[in-house]
Formats: sequence, C-alpha cells, structure tokens
Amino acid sequence: MKVVFINCKEQPFLDRILSESKLYETRTRNTLGKLIGDRVLLAETGHGKPLVRCAATIDRIIAVYFRDEWDKYYSKYADVDSGSRYDWHDDTKVKYLYQLTDIQPVEPFCPQLGRYHGRVWAEYEGEV
Repeated sequence: MKVVFINCKEQPFLDRILSESKLYETRTRNTLGKLIGDRVLLAETGHGKPLVRCAATIDRIIAVYFRDEWDKYYSKYADVDSGSRYDWHDDTKVKYLYQLTDIQPVEPFCPQLGRYHGRVWAEYEGEV
C-alpha cells in the first residue's frame, strides 16, 4: 500500500478530509497521477514523523487552469483557507485536484516506510 503525505503544519487538512469537508487533495504538479484508482493511506506531516490517520481511494484527477473555474466549482471542495499558499494565486498556472472517495479513519500510527517517491508518497508494506 502507498502512503500519501499531506502537510498539515499550517492547516488541519487531515481533519477536514476525515470530516469530508475536504474531498479533493490539491497539488500544483501532477505528483499523484500514478495513484489514480489506488487505495492509499493518508499521513499527516508537518508536526514530526508522518502519522497515518485514514485510508481513501484516489478516484480521479481534475486539472483546473482558470481561477474562475477554481472559485466557482472546486475551491469549496478543496477546503483550503482563502488567501493561504494553498489557494489560487495570480501566478498559479494549474491546480491538480485528486478526488478522495471511501474515506475511512484508521487507528493512528507512524508507519515504517520503504521506498520514497519524492516528498509526496512512499511505499508501506505493513498491515493496517
């Protein structure tokens, strides 16, 4: 199984995912495209070691190229704080939105991680 890292240092994104107010994980590059259709573990980072708190399926990817489309259709489901570095900015060229479905909490744990794929995700071979 793969572990996707979500930086929660500035905003409680994992809490928002677990409450299902955040249904899309956003990135400025297509870093999770290889995981479309996969069941993954989501780990909170930004406060020490990664802490897995839930599992989800990365159902599909949407590329958004225009701010008006972001504002009208997607920003509320991405649930990022307005004006934060995760919001749309004048120099934003594209936002990749990864739809998260079948979100299920797990007993929180710090995973032993195998091969890293950048700072974005890593392999995990343990049991959940």
